[in-house]
Amino acid sequence: MKLSKIIINLFVASLILISGKAFAVTASDIENANPTGQTVEFWVQYSDERLDAMKARAERFEAETGIKVNVVYKGHYGKVQSAMMSSAGTKDIADVARGYGNAAADMYIVTAAIDQTILANSKKWGVSQADKDDWGANWDVGYSPYFDGNPKLLHEVGKSIEIIYYNKDWLNELGLDEPKTPADFAKAACAATNKDFSGKMGEEPSYGYEIDTDASNFAAWVFAHGGDVFDYDNGQYIFNGPKSVEAMKFIQGMSSKGCAIAARGKYTDQQYLGQGSVLFSAGSTSGITYFQKAIQEGYNGNWDVAPISHTTSEPVLNLYGGGLIMGNTGDANRMVAAYQWMKYITNTENSAVWSTESGYGFVRTSSGDHPLIKEKRDAMAQYDKSLGMVKYGKGEPSVPGYYSVRGEVEKAYAAIINGEDIMSTLNKLNDDANAILKDATDN
Repeated sequence: MKLSKIIINLFVASLILISGKAFAVTASDIENANPTGQTVEFWVQYSDERLDAMKARAERFEAETGIKVNVVYKGHYGKVQSAMMSSAGTKDIADVARGYGNAAADMYIVTAAIDQTILANSKKWGVSQADKDDWGANWDVGYSPYFDGNPKLLHEVGKSIEIIYYNKDWLNELGLDEPKTPADFAKAACAATNKDFSGKMGEEPSYGYEIDTDASNFAAWVFAHGGDVFDYDNGQYIFNGPKSVEAMKFIQGMSSKGCAIAARGKYTDQQYLGQGSVLFSAGSTSGITYFQKAIQEGYNGNWDVAPISHTTSEPVLNLYGGGLIMGNTGDANRMVAAYQWMKYITNTENSAVWSTESGYGFVRTSSGDHPLIKEKRDAMAQYDKSLGMVKYGKGEPSVPGYYSVRGEVEKAYAAIINGEDIMSTLNKLNDDANAILKDATDN
């Protein structure tokens, strides 16, 4: 919270004088731009084999278009954001940067990032309605209704959704079906707590559900109960809304009966599910191969995936993952060149290939027919099943300061699981979250 406030105070005043010039690029400028021969600066957070893969893609892009792309490792997501914000208002800012929606919102406030709508809507350089339909929910979550005009701040490059992983053999032994509602889920969780799995390994006690207290898990259960954690109409958090309360009563109800437990460490839910002492775990689809490995090295039996159990008529699943943020260079030629790069790495072919290289899901429906994806679908039924759930995706808040809010959510979530009063805990969380939001947006 303090870092965000300091950055904003330092830069907003100095940017007021140049922001008019920086935002002077018009739709006409975009249509008449010439991207050939431009150099796109692309700042990323990965330094492993994914960096090499992206650099190889940049070489192919240059050969095809005449546009050069410098793929530069800047450190973790936070460092990418800091580098973008500290270079706001200068020509040294990156043309494209990796980041989450909340980081894009922070950058947008200090005019480090632009609304991509002007590029997307370009008849010459933009995207078609067919493209948007192909992206589906992955296109829609790039918008931030927190700001006037609902700007598009993020172009999705790789996504995942929060789903349930479960021990199918154990559920069969309990005589139960895959849970559809929270009531079904709680029933199965308590049944598992009271009856060990026949293939259980180790001496750890059995639990129906080991809960990752991450903010994304909190949001996932609120979404599944038909609620939200942010009210865009009023521009404020609603962590204490009726659906949040309902979701937390459900979670605490299982915990109070001993049927669920807060995660005992990082990835322990995955570890103990693999050993047959935890029935359910909730996690990202990007981790599906890790769950597979844990199970193969553990009880080595049947397992499956399912949508987060929901009270809504259809699932509502937390959709997340870092995307592409456009830096504000004030240069139409650079902007168009950058947008062509963004479109290129998220086309049907590259989205599919990147999915196999990065572990994140592809963002194009059409990528599902790619040979590499077909091979993976054929090899893992659970992966194939998870792909059908992406259409139910809903994003977390793309608002300033959300990174700091997430830390407060985790603390409140853990407290509720451990028996703290739900209403007072959520009221405090809501007050703290809105104070962080105010602090991040006050100049």
